[in-house]
Amino acid sequence: MQEQTDTGRGKRSPFLSRRFVLGSSAAFVILAANALLTYRTIANLVETSRAVETTLRVIDDLKDIQNSVVGAETGLRGYILSGESKRLVQAHEFLGRAAQPIKALRARREAIPDRTQQVESADTLIEEEVARFSALIEIDRRKGLSEAIRNISATGGAARMRLVENIVQDLLAAEDAQLAARTAQSRRSSDLSVITAAIATLFNLGLLGIVVLLARREIRERRQAEEVVKFAATHDPLTGLPNRVLLAERVNRAVGSAKSQARTSAVLFIDLDRFKNINDALGHEAGDRLLQNVADRLVRCVRRSDTVARQGGDEFVVLIEAFEAPGDLTQVAEKILAEVAQPMTVYGKEFQITASIGISTFPADGEDLRALLKNADIAMYRAKQQGNAYQFYAQQMSAHSVERLELETALRQALERDELRLHYQPKVEARTGRVTGIECLLRWQHPTLGILQPDQVVPLAEETGLIVPIGKWALRTACLQARAWAGQGLPMLRIAVNLSARQFMSPTLLDDVMETIAETEMDARLVEFEVTESMMMREPEEAVALLRSLKAIGVRLTIDDFGTGYSSLAYLKRLPIDCVKIDASFVRGIPVDASDVAITETIIAMSHNLSLKVVAEGVETRDQARFLEQGGCDEMQGFYFSKPLPAEELAAYLRQEQAPESAARDAQPALKLVGGAERRTGK
Repeated sequence: MQEQTDTGRGKRSPFLSRRFVLGSSAAFVILAANALLTYRTIANLVETSRAVETTLRVIDDLKDIQNSVVGAETGLRGYILSGESKRLVQAHEFLGRAAQPIKALRARREAIPDRTQQVESADTLIEEEVARFSALIEIDRRKGLSEAIRNISATGGAARMRLVENIVQDLLAAEDAQLAARTAQSRRSSDLSVITAAIATLFNLGLLGIVVLLARREIRERRQAEEVVKFAATHDPLTGLPNRVLLAERVNRAVGSAKSQARTSAVLFIDLDRFKNINDALGHEAGDRLLQNVADRLVRCVRRSDTVARQGGDEFVVLIEAFEAPGDLTQVAEKILAEVAQPMTVYGKEFQITASIGISTFPADGEDLRALLKNADIAMYRAKQQGNAYQFYAQQMSAHSVERLELETALRQALERDELRLHYQPKVEARTGRVTGIECLLRWQHPTLGILQPDQVVPLAEETGLIVPIGKWALRTACLQARAWAGQGLPMLRIAVNLSARQFMSPTLLDDVMETIAETEMDARLVEFEVTESMMMREPEEAVALLRSLKAIGVRLTIDDFGTGYSSLAYLKRLPIDCVKIDASFVRGIPVDASDVAITETIIAMSHNLSLKVVAEGVETRDQARFLEQGGCDEMQGFYFSKPLPAEELAAYLRQEQAPESAARDAQPALKLVGGAERRTGK
């Protein structure tokens, strides 16, 4: 008997199977019926035997009565013929002996239930004869033989004796007939009981055989179920690979063997790159299918003696039980990276995914599973920074891992502790130099590390999933700040907020945006979202639908870092966007680098042909600003105009822009350049 789990696999019930219970119950019922039938048959046989025994005792009693009556009659005749008084006394004694069994029969009415009246008549007659013979003995003693004989003739003694004898004879005949009938019935019951017992024995043996077969089948299925349960307890239900339990057993065995044979073993910790993006965009069903494909590929990359296990999520572990040199592990890691990176088709769609591998060895990097996995995990995170790479564990990596863990813990509390900040960088109109918009950029005021830049915060927030609540906070803060500036008499400017990949794929994004705009009473037309083209190319149709929904609210949409993604320029016309933002990597080389000049001019011309605005970011020099202005660029931003500023400093900057003397800004930037260019990133 099995129950269904949430995974869809059967789980063995701890009770007996329904088939075995029903079969055993039926066999028990039939055995009980056979036992009852046998009991009834034997009971009938015993009852018949007892009836026969009773009849025999009645016959014996009747014969005793008959013999006594005959003896009494003989004694009476001898008395009449010989005149001897002792003959009369003997006859009296015979009648006395006949009276005892007849009284016993009269008391046991059930012995002769249909002859009760005859027994009573015989008993009465015998009692009368006993009394008469007593009287005759007394007459003979006092008056002599003649008087006694006359008395015998007067009372008809001989006739009465014959009457008693006839009654007893009738009773004997009846009992003999009943004895014959009961004997025949007993014989039939005995034969029937023998046949019934034989049939019941054979039938019971057959039932016993069936129960034995059911029991054997139950035991076999139990063993099979135990094997299934054991497999389920030691293997991953999705991929069929060994799970953590079985991996621990094999690692412990491999470590013990390596110690005894002075060998080396290794653990490869494998994590798929950006798997969460695929899982969130396509759903868990497609993600599960992809994991199954990856599992099959990993198994093909190692020897039969090695173990491929699923650690959980998109993490896998490979146990290499023995290797000769580090080069052997390098070959395995490179083979795994190449195999995983091969394109795969899931539900008719082609995907390409990469992996990061961390490697730890025994005994150099640990002597048990916990230490080996921990150090391989640390090495894997170092490899993930490179992307589609492998990394051997080194002791100095542990300190970096601890720092990252502490940073992650602190980030989870940053929102509650009000440690996050927004800095604001103005966008200026290329033709007039007037501020037309503001881009909002994330900063983290860490209590001990100071200000952390977006490239330190955003990747960590993406991995931990905190980017969604942080993004919602950033949008709300930016809207409230824009209204606060307007309340100070400053112009109501368009605010631009970056959407990260994970936030863009969040199912609550549209609702969050509408809720925030309504709560802050911000004009949706003054809200701008910047998204990268690479984010939209993961699932173009869904991305277009989401952009159209955002566009329907009234917000402005900009393609950020244009030219660095994977899309063709022709695809741009399908997107419901308002603006294209030229990446700083192209602006940096103008007007000197011919390639950057050509790319920038092409983007501006193409965007204008599609009726799109063009913004150039990363403008740091006067020559770059003049080239972009002459080339038709609509807006610019960068350190040439202003670095990202806190809200109070940006308010001062805007007031300066409103002053009449601000027209001289073309000769000298309002703010000096500060160090290298800061990387602008999502919220």
